[in-house]
Amino acid sequence: MDKPHKQVVATAPVVIKFGQTRVHVADERPWHAFAEKIKCPNCEIEFIVTHGFPSVDFLAVLDANHRNKEEHPDYIASDPAFTSIADCDCGH
Repeated sequence: MDKPHKQVVATAPVVIKFGQTRVHVADERPWHAFAEKIKCPNCEIEFIVTHGFPSVDFLAVLDANHRNKEEHPDYIASDPAFTSIADCDCGH
């Protein structure tokens, strides 16, 4: 991440598309410390899913992306009301 990028500021679990350099998780809440890499069942894209993100909701977003012929988003918020994007000055 050596170019300008954003950070996802969340107080709820999130999903981040693995390998992209446009956003990263800024907050180190307990659920962000425990995450797993999950591959989309319909393509080769992988995601980092933080602990507590509802699997049904995550898979529904992926399915809708494919059904609507949309790219997968860089991040998926489990609670959009408590998730925002900010400029990042982390130096990476």
